[in-house]
Amino acid sequence: MTDRRAAASFTRKTRVGREWVDYNGHMADFAYAIAFSETMTAYMDEIGLDAAYRAATSATLYTLDMRIGYLRECHEGDALQLSLHVLAADSKRLHGYLEMHNAGGTLLAWSELMMLHVSQAGGQPKAAAFPAEVAALLDLAVVDSAEILPLPHLERQIGLSRT
Repeated sequence: MTDRRAAASFTRKTRVGREWVDYNGHMADFAYAIAFSETMTAYMDEIGLDAAYRAATSATLYTLDMRIGYLRECHEGDALQLSLHVLAADSKRLHGYLEMHNAGGTLLAWSELMMLHVSQAGGQPKAAAFPAEVAALLDLAVVDSAEILPLPHLERQIGLSRT
């Protein structure tokens, strides 16, 4: 289990690999999702929902919804820093917000996601409450993440205006 600050202000560094580059010579849309998903998995490990937890409990997080905003291109070899903030959490769900920056600090992309804690024990996946220690860390992370709100781009809907 991690300390309070690490759970509240989680960051991860990576680089754009060759396998993430598309025919246009920049990072493909699917690769942004991979980078964000890998960051969420690393956060799970940090707060105690790691491989040992999954093996012992048959419980994990499922992604219910994910949205990505693409702002700038990335290229092979570019250094990336991803940060995760917990915007809200209840007994079974986590509402997360992630940002991807380059080495110069420019925001390249963001992702909003909703995760559900699921027990797979008994063969049928079923929503389950977080362990008390994890719930406590998530509650603290929500308080510490409040400083980044509001995020106007999260309020926008996808669609075309009708005139």
